[in-house]
Amino acid sequence: MKTLYTITIFTENTPGVLYRIADLFLRRKINIESLTVSEINLEEQSRFTVVVFAEAELVEKIVKQLYRIIEVTKVIDSIDQDLVAREIALLKVSANKLDKRKEIEHLVTITSDTRIVKVAQNYLVIEITGSEHAVNDFHELMKPFGIKEFVQSGRIAVFR
Repeated sequence: MKTLYTITIFTENTPGVLYRIADLFLRRKINIESLTVSEINLEEQSRFTVVVFAEAELVEKIVKQLYRIIEVTKVIDSIDQDLVAREIALLKVSANKLDKRKEIEHLVTITSDTRIVKVAQNYLVIEITGSEHAVNDFHELMKPFGIKEFVQSGRIAVFR
């Protein structure tokens, strides 16, 4: 049965590592749902957070094959209950009329982990941080107001 897995990969921070990791998933025909990469403070290392929807056996094979990449130093596969995970999104929402703007501002104040980061004459830019589910729910809540632009980060996670 397919499950959502978060694969955390620690590597040396060298050119071409992202390509080799992505190519491994491509060869196995695994779609990457989310990919986040950041440099970490340990001797020029990078941390890749890869989210995939796959079967356990296939994830096990991928983990073993990731270790064959010379720059990879550690790989951990996890399911959601093993992690504290967050995403961030920015929504540019139409706000031409005063009553519409006030309603949006009210929804932002009563929704946890949201804030207005830019106010303009015709729109508001809202930031939300939370689970993928929370980000998607807030996106749905804002649709009736007219979303001009929406961008969502990949997952970042720490182990419980």
